[in-house]
Amino acid sequence: MALTALTVYSSSQTLGAVTLVALVFGTINLPCVSLWTVLGQQIRRFLTSSRRLVAFNVSMAALLVMSLYPVLAP
Repeated sequence: MALTALTVYSSSQTLGAVTLVALVFGTINLPCVSLWTVLGQQIRRFLTSSRRLVAFNVSMAALLVMSLYPVLAP
């Protein structure tokens, strides 16, 4: 993703342009990754019983299949 961001959004191949794109990319990426990490730790506490884990897995599978509908629908 970083290479794509550099080739698409960098106006030139100078060190300043590359640094700017890398800083913006890192500034946006760090909070997102941190949020996913915290949410993963919190949901781990919720999924302690096997019944909750199965319900979570089934619901995530259903959401995944539903997300394919726009691609597969005529």
